[in-house]
Amino acid sequence: MEGYEKSIRPVKKSGDTLGISFGVTLVSIANLDFKTNHFEIVIWLKQMWQDFQLSWTPDDYHGISGTVIPNDRIWLPDIMLFNAYKLDYMDKAFPAYVMSSGHTMWIPHVRATAICNFDLTHFPYDTQECELKFGSWTYNDNQVNLTHIDYPRVDTSSFLSHPEWNITETTAKKNLKKYPCCPELYGDITYTITIKRLTPLYTRAFATPCVLLALLIPLMFLVPVESKQKTNLGIGIFVCLSVLLLMFEMTLPSAFSALPRIAMFYVGAMVLVTVCLIVTTITSSIWYHSPSTPMPDCMKRFFVDCCGRIVCVSSSSHYLMNTAEVSMTHIHDGGSDGDGADKVQMMHMSRGQGVAAEWRALTLVIDRLLFIVFLAISIVLSVAIMG
Repeated sequence: MEGYEKSIRPVKKSGDTLGISFGVTLVSIANLDFKTNHFEIVIWLKQMWQDFQLSWTPDDYHGISGTVIPNDRIWLPDIMLFNAYKLDYMDKAFPAYVMSSGHTMWIPHVRATAICNFDLTHFPYDTQECELKFGSWTYNDNQVNLTHIDYPRVDTSSFLSHPEWNITETTAKKNLKKYPCCPELYGDITYTITIKRLTPLYTRAFATPCVLLALLIPLMFLVPVESKQKTNLGIGIFVCLSVLLLMFEMTLPSAFSALPRIAMFYVGAMVLVTVCLIVTTITSSIWYHSPSTPMPDCMKRFFVDCCGRIVCVSSSSHYLMNTAEVSMTHIHDGGSDGDGADKVQMMHMSRGQGVAAEWRALTLVIDRLLFIVFLAISIVLSVAIMG
């Protein structure tokens, strides 16, 4: 090593290009921080180049054809991760292996934190793409030429499986770019790592409960009005959706570049519940509508006669007439003993029962029509979120 200068690029002439074979081996995924857009991984940076100053004749040194030299004693490439938030060499004293021909290989163990723009639109069924842009910080492409080692992708043969993420694809591309500071072209190799989230946990925690609650929303219209439990069911579903939405916000950052579909699903389901509660209030007032006010003919023909046949509701049904009779029993209790008065009273009762039956039929028709509509909406939303 006498006379070796480690601060000088190992080329015979200043105008020569030093070729560096570069590759990345992915060991593990340490962390994905969606709040800070940080992608933390453990990698090996494989770097090989020719250093003519380190060549020797093996016969002059007892046949030694290769040796290990501490990295602080030789020239090393200044390869940097351009989009790094932090780059930590886990063992800075990791030595380099030098062969008698001058061929040098250095593979440091690195913990890299790259800046990655995550797209959570399809959470929890999302696929993320993160780039690792490596290049020389000082030398342009005419001075240091980066090339791929063997294949243009990330080596995943030593990858340790992650419980939440699975690697689906890796690519690598050599780029040349001119920066405002300098007229020369600077080269870099950009690796793209595509990972897909393993979804069973998030499906059970977020998607499945929300879908089940959404399918409960149409059932509010099948609850009998006289049971007075529609409002309780709607409020219960609304509270459950609010709790799930709160859990969702605690899991992911509150600021998104694009709102996740599942978050829109939560909000949409809460809007549906709100609409159901409003409609329930209106239909309840219709159910208890005064029998002294007859229903307009056009409303009766369209809802009770036409739509009623579609949803199997009739104003003359036994259920409706029986309900109307129960609501009119107080008239019997105050009836007159005279035959004429009884006939008049029975005529009023019959007319009142018919009007009440029509209003109750209208309520049931509206409920059943809205059940079909909201069931279709809930199914479409569920398929969209699970698809």
